[in-house]
Amino acid sequence: MLRRLAALRRFVVRGTVPVPAVSGLARDRTGAGSAGQERRASCGRTVAALVLCLSATPTLAQSFLGTGPTERLTLPPAGEPFRAAPPRPQGQGPLGQGPQGQGTQGQGPQGQPPEANPARRGMAVVAAVEAARRFPAGARGYRLAGEEDALQFPVYLTEAQARGSAKLRVSYLSAISVAPESSELSGSVNGTKVGWTRIQAPGAVKVVEFPIPEGLLRPGYNAVALAASQRHRVDCSTEATYELWTQIDPSRSGLVVGQAADLDLKTLAALEPDESGALPIGVLLTERPSPERLERMIGAVQAVALVGRLARPAVSFGQALSGRAGLNLVVGTAAEIRGTEGLEELGPITGPRVAVLAPRGSRAPTVVVTGPSAADVRQAIATLAASGDGSGTPAGTRLAELSRGYPVQGGESLTLEQLGVASREFNGRLLRVGFAVRFPADFVPADYGKVILHLAGGYAAGLEPSARIVVDINGRNAASVPLPYSRGEVFTDSAIPLPLSLWRPGLNRVEISAQLPTAADRTCDTLAPGAKRARFLFLDRTRIDVPALARAVRSPDLAAVKAGAVPFLAPGLSPAGPRPRLVLPTPDRDSASAAATLAARLAIAAGRVIDFEIGSDEREAGGGAHLIVAPVRALTPAALEAVGLDPAQIRGIWEGRAETVATPGPFGAEGVVTLDRLRRNLPMRCALPALTTPLRTAAAVPAQAPVQATTPAPAPDPAEAPADSEADLFARWDESARGFGVVPAVLANAWTGLIQRAAETRDLALRLAGGPAPEAVPLNPRASVIIAQGAGGRLADGTVLVTAPNASMLKASVSCLVDPVVWTGLVGQAAFLDASDGSLSTVQPKRIGLIETQSRGLANLRLVSAAWLSLNPGAYVAMTLVMALCLGLATTSLVRQLGRRNR
Repeated sequence: MLRRLAALRRFVVRGTVPVPAVSGLARDRTGAGSAGQERRASCGRTVAALVLCLSATPTLAQSFLGTGPTERLTLPPAGEPFRAAPPRPQGQGPLGQGPQGQGTQGQGPQGQPPEANPARRGMAVVAAVEAARRFPAGARGYRLAGEEDALQFPVYLTEAQARGSAKLRVSYLSAISVAPESSELSGSVNGTKVGWTRIQAPGAVKVVEFPIPEGLLRPGYNAVALAASQRHRVDCSTEATYELWTQIDPSRSGLVVGQAADLDLKTLAALEPDESGALPIGVLLTERPSPERLERMIGAVQAVALVGRLARPAVSFGQALSGRAGLNLVVGTAAEIRGTEGLEELGPITGPRVAVLAPRGSRAPTVVVTGPSAADVRQAIATLAASGDGSGTPAGTRLAELSRGYPVQGGESLTLEQLGVASREFNGRLLRVGFAVRFPADFVPADYGKVILHLAGGYAAGLEPSARIVVDINGRNAASVPLPYSRGEVFTDSAIPLPLSLWRPGLNRVEISAQLPTAADRTCDTLAPGAKRARFLFLDRTRIDVPALARAVRSPDLAAVKAGAVPFLAPGLSPAGPRPRLVLPTPDRDSASAAATLAARLAIAAGRVIDFEIGSDEREAGGGAHLIVAPVRALTPAALEAVGLDPAQIRGIWEGRAETVATPGPFGAEGVVTLDRLRRNLPMRCALPALTTPLRTAAAVPAQAPVQATTPAPAPDPAEAPADSEADLFARWDESARGFGVVPAVLANAWTGLIQRAAETRDLALRLAGGPAPEAVPLNPRASVIIAQGAGGRLADGTVLVTAPNASMLKASVSCLVDPVVWTGLVGQAAFLDASDGSLSTVQPKRIGLIETQSRGLANLRLVSAAWLSLNPGAYVAMTLVMALCLGLATTSLVRQLGRRNR
């Protein structure tokens, strides 16, 4: 190779390239011998120069992990100019990374041709970028993973926005393992494909735009879908498909349409989300509000969240918001809001009034909720909550309903077509089909029944023996079924049972995966004739049969809180009962913002406004269930102990952070956009604000309660793990060989449960006698916010506590908590969130109680009893033994009276 390069260099220096000898007869026949020789020499010099350029450039190492040092990606605010790249040849995208989407190749963001003036060729060009109506945040985030995946967003547009010209803008980053020649990203609007592009953005964010045909967008909800078909560069194994991903950048992606200048009460769903997909709500304040006015403000915030149908509110109290995203909210009586800028056009206020003011200059739209008296303001809030429009295209309205999950009550049979899944043929190695269903908030997950998945489809011949179908529920494996026949098979009703214990109240994500390896994957010849042959057929006739569900509330269980705002609202609570209390010991702006954000998220889960009563002391008697939102220093030890937390442990892990003061960074509490964060698929708002003092983390006190991590954590280094001794190894193998071979596992588990129950009874007796408190919930030292629930015999006695080291960290962490990806992971007695990256860990309660929510009936009583017995196996075994003993005694007493006695 080196000799060839040296020869090419000599040829370039001499200006000639050796040409094969051509006979005179041939030259005479062509009539262009001399001209052909010159053309061949010119081509040779061009090839030689190209080889020299390639040889002079060092080859960079490639990694398929997509990790490395943090690279800062600074994106300009929407609507402002930015520095574009220098002029580029035709056919390259804005960042010089290959062709753009259809209709935009070789053009800048506005479609202008490259700068042709040679004098300005080396200068940066300033280009204006049109603002985009961003996509709302969803429970799946913004990542397209695997060989084939799709994301769908319901986008509401006003009539004026739908009439004008529009484009679909996609800003994305891809894994370096994605092969651009066989991978593509496409966009569709209301079921019509509007464009596609090759996926080629491993090192920097790439922006593509697809023009939308006129008349395709409609007023109301529109369905926007982004689909990715990805193949690996060098590896054809099933495991390599997990390295394929394309990350959508939510800060620059969306529909390029005009700002909604024709907003009214019915079209408030057209309010635009911010860079993170959240809806900013700025509550205007000119003075410190009274508790009664704060109640009305939080009620109006909940009403706006319900009308907007967004799963991610972000509330702040203070100055007015600017820009296209979000809205400003003015709440109060006519006397309380007098003097607020821009309200003079409302005129006299003689009754309940809800008005929408168009944006002025750079100021966001404003919603005014007012009236002559406090009662009129409450009536105006009810009017606001009842407004809204659910119209749109058929695909858009259906997607808007399915975005929260298909509601399930029990006893139904649902086809996957009803859940938004379409039939498809697949020619890759790993097929993934997912859907979401929403179970009731008072559903009891336990092993008293099974959901049956009736699979319809088929698989081709030639699959490896390891081919199988795997079903995951909420990230946990529920079933694995092999595909046994090498000749292939077509099935119409392959039943797969899924245990009810893996489902949970609220949103449940079900993913059906088909692992389809073949012998040809070992050679990885992508040009082979059978490389694109379909391997699996999935039919939308596939259905799930949901059995009757036990209806009661598990206590404590944060899953019921995030699914339906239980215990603040529940089917068993009377509307005339006590109002739930929102306790704010320190009602500063940051704490109030966090409380309002939580209240709005709970209202979205419940589907209605929650009438909270604002209080400052959790020890006050009366009222319903308590939601306590405060920094940890504002809480009493009794409030922490009521939800199972140890004040001493919390003081130990948060001692350093409680002294810090947050200062806004370049992106404030909205998060930071970096290439590293996009690669790691972190929620945009999960970024703690900068701290003026160094962070100090103390070690937590060890405890023995079960802790379940809902996000993957790095595996420990095997070299650091202590090796088992020979005695330990022998004892473990002896126990596995003898112990459970003689004693059934159920009896062993029952014995363990009885011992644990006896220990809990002892702890309770010691505490009543004035002894030491029982063991508290173990804490996560990295947590920036703690969410915990206390056990209660009634729903009105429930307490939910949300606390953080200080008020500024409380606001930033709650903004991360309500992200749909994080929110759906709330389960158990306590949850610990690290808001720097959105990782969540949960602690399951030692004891679970069931609280009635339905009218007493034999059918539900039977299901609840079966659920309770499955949750308490010790009691089940004890009852079985007692019944067997009674049966033996009865049989003995009867048998003794029969036959003759031997004398």
